[in-house]
Parts: sequence; structure tokens; C-alpha cells
Amino acid sequence: MSVDLRERLRRALGPSRPGTGPESPARSQASGHQPATRTVDVHDLVPGSIVEGPLGACFVAEHELALDHRHGDAPLGQFFEVTDRGLGCLARLVEPLDVDRESIVFLDTETTGLAGGTGTFIFMVGLAYFRGDRLLVRQFFMRHHAEEPAMLAALNQLLGRHEAVVTFNGKSFDMPLLLTRYTANRQLPTVPTEIHLDLLHPARRFWREQLESCTLGTLERAVLGHSRDSDVPAWMIPELYFRYLRGGDAREMVTVFEHNLHDILSLVVLTCRLGRLLDSPTGAPSPDAAPSVFELFGAARIYEDLGLLEEACARYEQALALRRDVAVRARVAARLAALCKRAGRHERAVQLWRRLASLGLTGCEPFVELAKHFEHRLRDYDAAIQVVEEALTVSELQVLRRRPGAAAERTALEHRLGRLLAKRGRAAG
Repeated sequence: MSVDLRERLRRALGPSRPGTGPESPARSQASGHQPATRTVDVHDLVPGSIVEGPLGACFVAEHELALDHRHGDAPLGQFFEVTDRGLGCLARLVEPLDVDRESIVFLDTETTGLAGGTGTFIFMVGLAYFRGDRLLVRQFFMRHHAEEPAMLAALNQLLGRHEAVVTFNGKSFDMPLLLTRYTANRQLPTVPTEIHLDLLHPARRFWREQLESCTLGTLERAVLGHSRDSDVPAWMIPELYFRYLRGGDAREMVTVFEHNLHDILSLVVLTCRLGRLLDSPTGAPSPDAAPSVFELFGAARIYEDLGLLEEACARYEQALALRRDVAVRARVAARLAALCKRAGRHERAVQLWRRLASLGLTGCEPFVELAKHFEHRLRDYDAAIQVVEEALTVSELQVLRRRPGAAAERTALEHRLGRLLAKRGRAAG
């Protein structure tokens, strides 16, 4: 943690003894650190209630939205149309995810920094889950540092009712930090970590080559069709919370609640979008929209990673049929050829390697693959030699253009040619 962040925490949260967990209300009063008093606080401005428990109290904001509520281009209820296969792929499972949709919880946190570790605190945890014909949103908030044990305990009661969790970069950030806070407070977490759908990684598979970044905000605007009329930048949120702790205007925290609510709803509709791309027979994100070549390519890569080779081949074939620019088609054809080789579809692989060799956009790799096919599968050494000689011509041009690795590639081709000539000689006997 930086010195500046330590100092801001010390000023905002008050002194604490090294090696101790977050202060309880009694310890806070004994140390002389009192929560800020305000005429108007967040519980007066945000719909919700103050939840009392054995470890104290915390504030929980409450929202209910109908299934036909639209967040961007999609209604929230579209989540129930996502198949078990789509959810399974998002959870990086080979088998479909057979869980009740109401047992899935969407989670997003707001923290005092992005560094993580024991020096970073979670001051708000937003959850969303479906119950009947409603999406319920609960935002657990600690109004001062002493409310952390109560907030975590209240959160535990709700999380323990669910089987799976959906986050955005939660495997790397939210979940480890949340578990750290439970450990620091000597509480056993009930977070459903065994089935975790982290949407950041599949989102990158689909859209990183089309967008400047794959942040949730960027995906909202470019993919989900959602625009926030007014929103606090994420980098400002820790400072707004520090100001609130020092007795600042509680109205500033209302914007943080709104920011967190938008993030949670975006998680729901992003799950719908990704799920449909992975479970629809055509890969269509909706009945009226055709998938882009990058979306088909992304779905194929995810299927390939999971070992679902038939599904991956089908998506690559669909992407190839879209006839986009030659460079994109060459990349798709190269992946498809490699997958056809793995799946034993050798004739299709040869077709693709021949096409790639004629395009000349992927170096000598398709020539090498063809040479291997003729040498090892067909024992046709003449055909293999001819392909390698063609590859050497291509390689010579690449050496002249000083392409990185071209000289080593040419040396390997010359070695392959010599070995093939020797094999042909022995075979002629």
C-alpha cells in the first residue's frame, strides 16, 4: 500500500493497533474514534434499511426490478433464456451448468483501492439475484469502519443461500479481497466459490480485438447498448468514501450506490449476451442479430479451450463463411485447420492449409503442415518435397524483408528438405 493511501486511511478510519482486525464498536469507542455524525446520512437518501445483528448494524440498500426492465438493449428476464450449456461454458465447465437460476448471485464490490491485500477494505458489496418475477438488488454498506463485522455477517446470510456467483474480474480481485476481509474478522465465509462465472475472461475472448479495452464500462456502451447519463468515475470512488468517513456530505455516496447498481445490472445482461453467444445453434446474440466474425471466433476459442471440438469446428466454419477481410479469414482458417488435425478431419485440414499457402499471409506454417501430412500420413515423399521447396521460396523473400525468425525458419526448412530427400532415396532403394 502506498504511503499516501496509508495516511488517508489513518485520517479517515482512526488509529488501530498493529496485528488487530477491524475495530468493533466497543473498541472504536474505547480508542476515542467515533463515527461521523450527520443530520442526513445515506440511509435517509437511499431506499433500504439498517440491519441489526449480533455483531452490530450496517445499512443495506434495497431495489426490486421487474423482469421486463431493460438495461441497455436487453430485458433482465432474458437471463432465464440462457441454457445450461451457455452458463457451463462461462463457468469454464465441460458439462452444462445444471443449477436453478434463482441460486445464482451477481456480485460487485466497491473498495478503498485497487491494490488488494490486507490494507484494502471493501466498504460496499452489491448483490443481485432473481426471486420469482423480480430481480432483487441488495447493497451492503458500512457507514464507518466499526460496521465491517456486521456487514460481512449480514452478507454471509444471503450468500449462503446461493450455489454460484457471477463477477467481473472477481477471481483476481473481488473474491480474494472478500475472503481476506472475512479472515481478518475471524468469520467463516459462505461465498459460493466452487462455481464462479468470471465474465472478464470470456468478454476478452469475444471483443478485445474490436474495442480499445474490455472494462465493464466500455462493454456497456459498445456491446450492451447502455449509457449512463451521469456517473462517478471508478477512480474517484475511494476518495468519495474517505471524504464521507471524515464527515463529508452523504449525498456524494448516493452516486456510488448508483454506480454499483449500474455495474450489477450490467453483470446480468452481459451474462445474457455471453450466454447466448455460447449456447445458440447459430451463435446469435439475439433472434434479430447476426454474430460478428469476432464473436464467432471467440466462441470457437472458448469451446476449443474446453475440449468441445465439434462445437469449436462449427463456430470456426461459420466465421469463415462470413467472408470478412482476407487477414481475418486467414486467422480463422489457421485455427480451424489446426483443430481439424486434432479432430482427425485430415481432408478438411489439407484444404485449409492449401488455401492458406496460396494466400501467403501466415508464413510457412501451412507449407510445413502439408509437408508433414504427405510425409507421415501418405508416405508421399515427392509431394512433401515439392511443398517444402515452395516454402523455401516464400522463406527466402521473408529473409530478404528481414522478418524476425525468418532465418531460423529457413534453416529448419532446409533440414526438413534434406531429410525428405534421404527418405525418398532409401524408399527408391
